[in-house]
Amino acid sequence: MRAAARIGRPGVPQTAGGGKARGVRLAICLTTAGLLSLISYWNVRFVYDRSQAAAQQALAYEREAAVSHANRRYRGGSDAVLYLREGGAAAAGPAELEGGSGDSAHAGGAHDGATPEGGGAGAAAGRDAPAADAAAGGAAAGAGAGAGGAVLSPAAAARRAAALAEQRRMADAAKAAGCAPLRPFHTLLTAQSTTYQNWQARIMHFHFQKQRAAAGACSEMGGFTRLVAHGTGQPDGLESEIASVFVTEYTREDLARFKHFAVMNRPYSVVQMLASPEHMAAIVEDYIMIAETDHVLLRPLPNLASVTEPAAYHFGYMHAHAGTQRVISQITQQVTWQQVQPIGPSPAILHVDTLRKLTPKWNEYSIALKLNNEADKMFGWVLEMWGYAIAAAELGIVHRVLTEFQCEPGAQSRLTEEYVRQYYIHHYTYGSEYRLDGSPQGVNQIGEWSLDKRHYGGAYPPRNLQLPPDRGHAASNFAPRWLTRAWNEASAAIASWPDTKAMGTIGWRREPPTDEQLRASATAGAIVGTRWRWGGVSGLVFGERGALKTPWGEGKWGIVPGDKTGEAIFVDFASALHNLKFDLGAGTFSSERVGDGEKVLGTKEPA
Repeated sequence: MRAAARIGRPGVPQTAGGGKARGVRLAICLTTAGLLSLISYWNVRFVYDRSQAAAQQALAYEREAAVSHANRRYRGGSDAVLYLREGGAAAAGPAELEGGSGDSAHAGGAHDGATPEGGGAGAAAGRDAPAADAAAGGAAAGAGAGAGGAVLSPAAAARRAAALAEQRRMADAAKAAGCAPLRPFHTLLTAQSTTYQNWQARIMHFHFQKQRAAAGACSEMGGFTRLVAHGTGQPDGLESEIASVFVTEYTREDLARFKHFAVMNRPYSVVQMLASPEHMAAIVEDYIMIAETDHVLLRPLPNLASVTEPAAYHFGYMHAHAGTQRVISQITQQVTWQQVQPIGPSPAILHVDTLRKLTPKWNEYSIALKLNNEADKMFGWVLEMWGYAIAAAELGIVHRVLTEFQCEPGAQSRLTEEYVRQYYIHHYTYGSEYRLDGSPQGVNQIGEWSLDKRHYGGAYPPRNLQLPPDRGHAASNFAPRWLTRAWNEASAAIASWPDTKAMGTIGWRREPPTDEQLRASATAGAIVGTRWRWGGVSGLVFGERGALKTPWGEGKWGIVPGDKTGEAIFVDFASALHNLKFDLGAGTFSSERVGDGEKVLGTKEPA
């Protein structure tokens, strides 16, 4: 899906003798434009300042901990505190904890590449420093990734010591196997703590572990952290299975300003993570790969980046053009559309220093774009990716753009088994929809056989999903078959994968009512042409022949299959299925979502 381009309004012909009037109109236009720009600026600054305030609050916590522990060292057992020094500094002051002066303080320890973190020794040397022998009871000492001399909590110290020990083990194994020098990267899985993203994260992590093991001693796949925006940063329970860091997510009020575009939490999360030595404790690698929950690794992933050149995927729907310059110029005057690469922040592999340099503007420009109505309409669901790409262009960060980084197949694709050796990641952003005869169901249609992550917004997918039809077009497209098996493999291997009421890959498609059904069902006949509120939200309209309008897009309605009374009505929209029971006399209905049983009450709107 390509972001729609907007074209400016054609010029209006000038009339003779209108110079003075044109001058007045121009002055009014310029004054109005200036006022609107000022209002837009303060809107952006309000939200941006709030996100930066959260990062600074995290720094304040670290500074307080450093002051509290600056003159103390704990030795031995679980009470060991990792006391970090950079460049031999005995203790850290506020300047070191904030990453020095100037712009480097933006991300809490961020630096320009040449500037040492926290005013001490270089970050790369610090990350490579060995950990002290915890078994001997000594405090583990070494440079931190942005720690700037900060004292870590016992838990963070233990995580860092374990990460350094694992890094040393990998290096020793690679040397023994005769591998080329490794450049390990840390996988950072950005997520929110929802049922929808939790089951995806568990599948993603399972296949990360599988491919890391498959790579053997020469693997560059280092540590793994799930970065979770969750409430005020409280754990969610998955941290015992997947190493996780929890940060504050945007409030409902903030998301309302962002038109409920929850993806804005991604750059905000990374800002908070980079600001906190506690959160960065286990990231000892020089490179970070940013991943998403709906990524599944097809094969072992090498480090595709270098110190000076990050690596990112080539998004076919992300190409800038002359029509995007107007919006870009409203965000920054330092970027032309030709400089903007067709990339997003995920999948991408960057040197840690590059990520620190890029993240503040990625966050800032994502906010600015979302609060700009023209940009919001132009960039839509990939808006935050444009924030990243524009920020990179302004900073002169040119990525190595790779088509083989991932694939995004759908039902129309024709990928053979070779695709698992052509790409590194299967990104299941699109559903696969087939008829049972193996032909594609059609554009924006739920298939008789359907594999779509959106079916499982409130419930886990069941184990042992049925594979796609082995005939027709489906038989020539290996990707949905591989992905179904990948889901099945992970759910079978994860012992705590919960039971679910959700359907598998069959049964999601339901048909509009026939004329005969409409005549036989008093309920179906009565609701045609009526308008209802869905959980208090206006705009649910039952049209002719099963057409359904909702506040969230088009859908369809009909008689629930197998209902002998003919009075149970379904409404299907936004890839979710709902069964409704009406009380026509009271003008109400109750809805139960297929899969997780979520209930919604509806009321009839006045005619």
